[in-house]
Amino acid sequence: MLDPALFSRQLTWADALRFVDQQVVVYVPAASGVAEIPLMVHSVTESPAAPGTHQFAISFQGPPNGPMAQGTYRLRHPELGDFAVFMTPMAQKADGFLYEACFSHVV
Repeated sequence: MLDPALFSRQLTWADALRFVDQQVVVYVPAASGVAEIPLMVHSVTESPAAPGTHQFAISFQGPPNGPMAQGTYRLRHPELGDFAVFMTPMAQKADGFLYEACFSHVV
């Protein structure tokens, strides 16, 4: 169960840009409690958006040992702290799984 306070924190475009080429940790429920999964942030890209909104996506690469299921996870950045982030597995590569998180904010 995620801490409800995490949902009140908004990950902004400026925050996301600070993630590029950095490692973050995602906390995933496991049989023994919670597993810490390291993810490397590959890119942050803007998407076309309707007036008054800002859309962007963050692409991550995780380890090769099994994909995380699509869902909302606690994501921790070493400087910016914790956020609740909905992530989707996108592809499998030889060296790990690719994930994406999409954001749409009213500006």
